[in-house]
Amino acid sequence: MELSSNFIKKNQHFLKSCILYEVLQKKPIFDSYRNFCETVGTNVMEYPDFEFWYYRFYQRELDFDYDRSVDPEPKTLVDMPVVLMKTITQNLDSVERARVRYMNHAIKAVADSFPPVVEKIDIVVTAWSMYGTLNNKRFEFFRKGSGYERNSSEAEESDKCYMEKGTEHLALMLKTPKIQANHVSLQILEETLNLNDFLPIPFNTKSIFVNGRTTNQVVQSLSAMNPGHLESIRLDGGFFRETEYWRMVFETDQIKQAKSVELPPMGMKAEDLLIFSHLKSFKCHLRSENTFEDVPRIRDILSTFKELESCEFGYYGVLDGSSIRVFAMALGEEIPIEPLFEDGRMIITHRYQIPETNERLEFKLKDDGCLCRVNIIKTR
Repeated sequence: MELSSNFIKKNQHFLKSCILYEVLQKKPIFDSYRNFCETVGTNVMEYPDFEFWYYRFYQRELDFDYDRSVDPEPKTLVDMPVVLMKTITQNLDSVERARVRYMNHAIKAVADSFPPVVEKIDIVVTAWSMYGTLNNKRFEFFRKGSGYERNSSEAEESDKCYMEKGTEHLALMLKTPKIQANHVSLQILEETLNLNDFLPIPFNTKSIFVNGRTTNQVVQSLSAMNPGHLESIRLDGGFFRETEYWRMVFETDQIKQAKSVELPPMGMKAEDLLIFSHLKSFKCHLRSENTFEDVPRIRDILSTFKELESCEFGYYGVLDGSSIRVFAMALGEEIPIEPLFEDGRMIITHRYQIPETNERLEFKLKDDGCLCRVNIIKTR
């Protein structure tokens, strides 16, 4: 005959006998509780009560009529001393601390007292998945039925939009008050993907790498960073093919307030260097139709940059290729009879005194296969 749940709940001796039976089987307590629930019902006894009687019987205290009301009230997480909370949270890394702070208000206040600094956030978004690492802790979400192959045990398949799941996961960390990251890497590998609301709130990072397929993706990614804190920006990806649009990137406050910018090989012209006038350093690629006209122009433009400390660019002359000799001659540098070589490649150095100052630009030219690699340092 099937017993009703009301009868079982009222028959405490019967329940305790079932618990004693589980103890005698010498199974782990979690397995015992699972078996107990399958036997008598999932709503008959809560786990804390099961745990109490399990350990009493385990210690051979077999009084079924023991009065629990004489025991002191059990402590909960809220009753934990602040000193102990602090000891626990200070031994967690930033990612673990961000999750713990959602447990209760007391431990949240303690967790928020530590500087929320993350060394590195790495995020990759494709048409069917979002994955990456927060510090060294990997996460991975992918679209159900996409045929996506899991790369780790942390991968999670869901009916819910993988972007939404991934954003929720990131929000635990990124919504921490005054969160800061030393470096953020965003790789957007799907050209049609719109990144609006991709990151929950703007946050602080010192440097960022963005690999985007479109200009809009790059702009959206940069816009998720607080411009006043961002110092170094490196960009890559298919967006540089959109020559009529990529200037939108340089209209962002993030670029305008950065100290260092590195661009992909997009074949900029000499006059395009003006967009770097506020920077301390930058890296790019230049393309010229006339080396003897453009190289002096490049030198003159750079000599007006007040904040410039150093820069690097790959130079390609349409008519003369990567000829380091032609570039040096355009600077007015004499070609040495026995030039210096480094790693089997020619090196030529040129120094230019900036008019009406005690500063000068030191050009180091290096033959680099299809390019002339140019490194410039401002000296005083």
